[in-house]
Amino acid sequence: MQQNDLVIRVSPFMFLKRLVLIEFFFALGPALLLAFLDILLNVRGNYEELAFANTLSYNFLFILLLTTLQIIIVGTVFASWYASIYMVNPQQLRFQGLFLRTPRIIANTPSITHIDIKQGRLGTRFDYGTLKVYSSNTTKAAVLKDVSAPFEHSRLIEDLVTPEETAVTLPIPQSVNALIAGGENQYVEFKSSLMWDYRQQRINKELYVPVMKNVVAFMNTSGGAVLIGVNDDGKALGLEPDLSAIPKKDNDGFENVFNQAFNKMIGAEFRQFVEVTFPDIGGVIVCLLLIRPSHEPAYLNHKGEEQFYIRAGNASQPLPISKATRYIRKRFEPS
Repeated sequence: MQQNDLVIRVSPFMFLKRLVLIEFFFALGPALLLAFLDILLNVRGNYEELAFANTLSYNFLFILLLTTLQIIIVGTVFASWYASIYMVNPQQLRFQGLFLRTPRIIANTPSITHIDIKQGRLGTRFDYGTLKVYSSNTTKAAVLKDVSAPFEHSRLIEDLVTPEETAVTLPIPQSVNALIAGGENQYVEFKSSLMWDYRQQRINKELYVPVMKNVVAFMNTSGGAVLIGVNDDGKALGLEPDLSAIPKKDNDGFENVFNQAFNKMIGAEFRQFVEVTFPDIGGVIVCLLLIRPSHEPAYLNHKGEEQFYIRAGNASQPLPISKATRYIRKRFEPS
């Protein structure tokens, strides 16, 4: 543990909860175990034939062994609860457990994008819950399970976050085929089309929204790539359905439609952060958007509302006003 670590412990209620389960087991278990041993193995009869059985009765020995076992189990559960701590500093989020010789790093603090809090009824009543910490450099959230005062600790963790610099090199492979083979992740998103609705077999301009949402999220986080004309399974569908619905049925026409939607829903001033290309994948033309992180927050404007998105794992997540304000202050405003 380092001097400047924020220490987060598992709620004491979890130890009490496990203790109740242990006591419940030992209230019913011994009688069932005795019956099993006597009926199937005749342990009592065999024991009473031993020379010291008159000095140390079978029942007393059985109770002594069970009591010893109970003490060991309760002690282990207590030690496991007491030793399980999460440590956070401006560099790392680490977990220390009973059987870990050194703390395990579960997240890099500068990469943290947002934190979700999950509480059940008991958690709300006794002020504990689980924190899911999302980072820009991994698709898997770090989980702080059953910690005390989750809302307070979430705020304290966010206060330690100093986002990474925006001038990053995206882990985008040179080959588009390799990019597709890697699947959707923190830096890659697939979209079947820009506006063609494959389910309804018609043009649906509401499909602009998921494309632009991901563009905004990448600009607000660490950049990334959106492939239009590739489905979720990585199959290249191409742009023909989209092109069939626009006057100029070529790449320039497609880019013009994209630009119009982009300027309306995000803003022309952000267009400088997006590079549009049209790679050929086995004879199928798709659209590749390479998105750099922006220098100021980008919003998705749709139906008169502004929404703020970030990239978290392999999905683009909206942030509520309170979290967006904190994220923007950390990510974009000079310290």
